[in-house]
Amino acid sequence: MVLAATELGISSCIIARGEETFDSDYGHKLMYDWGVPLGYVARCFVLLGYCKGDYPAEKPRKPGRVNIIELED
Repeated sequence: MVLAATELGISSCIIARGEETFDSDYGHKLMYDWGVPLGYVARCFVLLGYCKGDYPAEKPRKPGRVNIIELED
């Protein structure tokens, strides 16, 4: 979804707190009202919109947060 939105010139943001957000009686009611089938779990949100002005530059990664592991054949 995010890649398709980017191709259309639409900005996006992924928020990964879906399970916590809907883990309440009110959250379950919302999902029911929206027609989400029983047994489904909301994993994350994808916000879509248009960026006003230039797209923000990528923030630098924190050291030691990313590990690339290359496997030998």
